[in-house]
Amino acid sequence: MTAYRTIILLGLGAAILAAQPKGQPILRTVAALNQYNQPAGIIEGSPGVFYSMTSGNVFSVTSKGAMTTLAVPPTGAQVISRVVSGPDGRYYTAVESSFDPQILSVTSSPGSAVTGPVQSIAPAMYQGVPDGTFLGGGQLDASGYVLGVSASGQVTPVYQFPSGERQYSNVVYANDGNYYGVSQQNPATTGYVYRVTPSGTLTQLYNFPAGSFAGYYGVAILQASDGNFYGTTPTGGPHGSGTIYKLTPSGQYTLLYAYASPRNGGPVALIEGSDGNLYGATLGTVGSGHSLLFRIGKSGAYSPVVELTTAYCYCTLVQGSDGIIYGTAQAGGASGAGEIFALDVGLPKPLPSPLKFGPQSGAPGTRVRIWGQNLLSASVAFNGVAAREVSNSGSNYVWATVPTGATSGPITVTTPGGSATTQSSFTVE
Repeated sequence: MTAYRTIILLGLGAAILAAQPKGQPILRTVAALNQYNQPAGIIEGSPGVFYSMTSGNVFSVTSKGAMTTLAVPPTGAQVISRVVSGPDGRYYTAVESSFDPQILSVTSSPGSAVTGPVQSIAPAMYQGVPDGTFLGGGQLDASGYVLGVSASGQVTPVYQFPSGERQYSNVVYANDGNYYGVSQQNPATTGYVYRVTPSGTLTQLYNFPAGSFAGYYGVAILQASDGNFYGTTPTGGPHGSGTIYKLTPSGQYTLLYAYASPRNGGPVALIEGSDGNLYGATLGTVGSGHSLLFRIGKSGAYSPVVELTTAYCYCTLVQGSDGIIYGTAQAGGASGAGEIFALDVGLPKPLPSPLKFGPQSGAPGTRVRIWGQNLLSASVAFNGVAAREVSNSGSNYVWATVPTGATSGPITVTTPGGSATTQSSFTVE
């Protein structure tokens, strides 16, 4: 295994015991959790302000560590979904009590929580999609579901898995407009990567061998900038300690890396960094520490970044608009209640990625919703003419009003990370 520098931590965070040479990764605790246990999921809502949840609250935390409780579910209820940003400046999750699910949304201010009923299936929401709704998964009785969810709480089953199967991963809205994820079958050690169309047609793209899944730790899957999918299995592979793989949209599978030992194995988180590499986290040996934050290239070149020697990390990760990777760690922190951490590996600020917009045409004064990734602090131009009215709604949505003098052509979004232009054109009427 490639040699690397171990940073000894208190909990998972900031007690770096030796000065770091230039270019070495720097890991620090952003905030430790005490009253509310075990954070999960993290998104950036505005520059340097992140949103997350535990079963007992929804909160924001700045990159400097200032935490604000935004919502506490009613007595007896629990937060059951990670927080996702909506197109309306609000942040959405779901809560459930006695099989009574509700959609809960907040703004950046305490006291802003609004709840509304959900029909039948309690949704776990994974991301906002171009039309302003949410993509998620759920479980009802013995069946798992891929779900569409509206801000008002309307839940629309897109696909119902056969009895006994569960939706095992995040669900990804891909460039082709379809949904991708991983389903776990009976017996519980097997599963497959699937594609589901918006009309509900499922295709099995790749069937994992038996032993790829043990227990109910979620797996990660993402579509990277090269159009391929990358994912993890927490167990399985030639050594039984987990794998990282590549899958083309047509289902061609490539094993990129197999963990040789459970000591540092069990990958459960994966994101794409602004340098084009993938970054992730492993569980390690539960109860014995030895989790890793790692880097892997799209051709399989693997290198550990930091070993966490005092706790194991069921982590979720996001790259911030400042280029730093932020994450949630369960079972970390001085009290064992979990914490928010930051990992600086010298990555550049991410480029914006404007992928879809609507409406497709309109007169000057039309308000256009642009959907994509890394859209914070955006300015917008319609075929080279700058829009004066621009506002963000999290890092996935930016609204811009078509300016006077604009002509038909592509839309350009510029952030501190650079500029990018849509593939399709907006038609000025």
